[in-house]
Amino acid sequence: MSLKVPEGLETERTLIRPFKGDDLDGFYTFMSDGEATKYLLFTADQKTFEGTKELLDKTIANYDNEEQIYALAVERKADGNFIGSIGFGPDWKGSGYQMFWMILPEYWKKGYGIEVTKKLLEYAFSILGLELMTAYSHPDNIASEKLALKLGMVDNGIVDIEFFDEPHVQFVIRKDDLNQLL
Repeated sequence: MSLKVPEGLETERTLIRPFKGDDLDGFYTFMSDGEATKYLLFTADQKTFEGTKELLDKTIANYDNEEQIYALAVERKADGNFIGSIGFGPDWKGSGYQMFWMILPEYWKKGYGIEVTKKLLEYAFSILGLELMTAYSHPDNIASEKLALKLGMVDNGIVDIEFFDEPHVQFVIRKDDLNQLL
């Protein structure tokens, strides 16, 4: 299924939009931050400047693919700063879709994560017509787990995913569950 990439989604404090070449510096700041990427599946090469540039170029090119796994930039409206990324693509363990969120540490514990994930879920359920969204989190990533639960996602327990070194916690939310939170 081909998904329509949003041109831009706005929250009170952020703009969620497709990546562009100008995001390289902010994206590299994220990718080279060991704390920000601690639980994520990026390679050491992808965390170099050249690797980050290549990943950004692939991300932008991927917006036109039939089977998208797309990432969107999160920009703070107040100053235009890149503060992270959010997106979704085909679920590794099922036939639906999974989402992800990544916020720079300096913006942690300020409500940006919940703000942008709710907005993306609204888009996925209301505009794209999806009925279910999954997310995976490393068992030690307590902040990600708290965000998933705050969104109303249900903890489905630990699952094995073929290319992860360790099992991950699977979270699921249905369209109707999100509607009750809004």
